[in-house]
Amino acid sequence: MNKKIALFGEYLLRLTPPQQQKLVQSRSLEMHWAGSEANIAVSLSIFGSPSLYITALPENELARAGLSQLHQYGVQTQIIKTGGKRVGTYYYESGQGARPGRVIYDREYSAFSYLKAGQINWTEILDTAGWFHWSGITPALNQELADICMEALQAAQQKKMVISADFNYRNTLWQYGKHCSRVMPELLQFCDVILADVDTAKLYFGIEPDPANLVESTFALLKKALPNVKHIAMTMRKQESANSNQYIGYLWNEGKIYTSQPYHIQQIAERIGAGDAFMAGLIHSLKMKNSLDEAIEFATACGVIKHSITGDFNIATKQEIDTVIQQNGSGRIIR
Repeated sequence: MNKKIALFGEYLLRLTPPQQQKLVQSRSLEMHWAGSEANIAVSLSIFGSPSLYITALPENELARAGLSQLHQYGVQTQIIKTGGKRVGTYYYESGQGARPGRVIYDREYSAFSYLKAGQINWTEILDTAGWFHWSGITPALNQELADICMEALQAAQQKKMVISADFNYRNTLWQYGKHCSRVMPELLQFCDVILADVDTAKLYFGIEPDPANLVESTFALLKKALPNVKHIAMTMRKQESANSNQYIGYLWNEGKIYTSQPYHIQQIAERIGAGDAFMAGLIHSLKMKNSLDEAIEFATACGVIKHSITGDFNIATKQEIDTVIQQNGSGRIIR
């Protein structure tokens, strides 16, 4: 219970035009820090689950500014040195009404992209951890990083750690000549806990769920493809506009599906990071050995409250998330 949750991924600088402006009209950009695994590490630390974030950054003032954000929330870091001199960056143009949000990546030649297989001593780094988390974003970047993920997973398995992953498919990142279906299934075989979605499951495994029974059939097909997995989670979202969504969470375990209460999210501040918030809630709940009904309720409420918080980090406390569950997302004032 006291062992750390280790997370491996790229730490990113995010730049966003203010007030839902488009990039072409904006004359300033707001700075946020991001990265799927970093987002989860921050949430876990706030919940009281110690996290160790493993990444690569250059030695410069920008990287130090980013690290100060992680350390502010109590996240422990393990920084691997490479020859790269850049911090990976992405630009996010917020959606508004019928206009969808848009992400533009600027990650080439970052310090993280220069990591090489064999460079990280995973046996040593994971010595104080009992859980390892990664996502489909990292092996999408280049072959070396896919190989490094394999090294990490083999070390985590040898140490009998719990292994979790978020499918996290990003179409614009898979550019090094391999289709995701040639890389991800082998890596996901190591996992005990996965956060999936229907469209990405189709891409990774070529499965065809039953549209009339989408959730249950997707779970069944994923379990067949990944026989070692113990928990499979999904969120389903009905998007009415960029600012209004319906949202519900599902968790599969041993043939049974646990379902959260449904939420109707209006006046969305930001969707970015909602999946990471959900994953952090799920990891924390499973680590604390909460009931699976409690786990899916807490994870879903984490995803819900993140829609009200700008920036990639979900900085909500456990008490705030419990209030969302009790109020069914109504947002009543606490006096």
